[in-house]
Amino acid sequence: MSERNFYNIEGRVLSTPNKAVDPETKAAEETMVANFMRELAAAGKDSIPGELFKTDGEKLMIRHFNEDIKAEALAAGVTNLRPPVPIKKIHFALPGGYQKQFPDSKEKIKGHHALFSDAIFIKKNKEIPPLSIAHITLHEMIHAFSATRYDFDSQGRVYAVKGGYNSTLIKNNSAKSAKMTEELDDSGAEIKDLFLGFNEGVTDLMAKEILEKHQAELSQDLNLNIGPGDLANLEFHNYCPWVDWIVEKVAKNNQEDKAVVWNKFKAGMLNGTIMHLRDIEKTLGPNSLRLVANIGLSKEDNLAFKELMKNYDQNK
Repeated sequence: MSERNFYNIEGRVLSTPNKAVDPETKAAEETMVANFMRELAAAGKDSIPGELFKTDGEKLMIRHFNEDIKAEALAAGVTNLRPPVPIKKIHFALPGGYQKQFPDSKEKIKGHHALFSDAIFIKKNKEIPPLSIAHITLHEMIHAFSATRYDFDSQGRVYAVKGGYNSTLIKNNSAKSAKMTEELDDSGAEIKDLFLGFNEGVTDLMAKEILEKHQAELSQDLNLNIGPGDLANLEFHNYCPWVDWIVEKVAKNNQEDKAVVWNKFKAGMLNGTIMHLRDIEKTLGPNSLRLVANIGLSKEDNLAFKELMKNYDQNK
């Protein structure tokens, strides 16, 4: 594997091929990287169909969530956290407008963070409880704070992107800009994800942790009376118990406190370190890390991991 050039810009890592290149090629690469970052910064600010104005309470909530995420990151030992997404890149929109803007999105999807515009989009209407909207917003903001990396090939095309633990490999990508790459599903590109479900589980467990710690603050921001029962009724991701199970088993096998292992998992999502993932294989056995990487990719992959959990618990 050839060495690569790495650019760390505003908390994002961009890599280009061939570390030892002539000055002319190096200058062209630097221009390409600068153009990509400029386009990324400009993207995601425009309103989408059905967009709603943010209330003063929502603006305050976003500011508080930024501080809460920073505090959790620092407590987990992360000192190189990405800057927060500008508030103008966080969009609340009616479900119909959201679907019009993102027609390929499944209706059950309530929001997402777009890596190629670095913007957040949340569905909002009177039928969606404010606390649920807050939870979704926090979840997507954690995604936006997570370690981000873009890998370019020699033609200036993105062939891999990473957000948190989730790695996406892209084949047959003809796009050379952030804006074009946002339309990957329409460009004939082939996409392969790894650690998708695992990343969602870690993200939502962290969101749950923050909501539990700061429910009084959130109640004041949104003028809501939030009690423990209200948080229990939120729909947290199905993969949260699976991630919690992994953390528990690794902690027991390593004879470490569970909170210590959990901090490693959070830190890895936020700063891109992955060495601690080897502990999964050491704990759960050969091939287990591959099963973890495939969580969320298909029903068959989920069943395979559930079978691993069942067999492990029966034999321990």
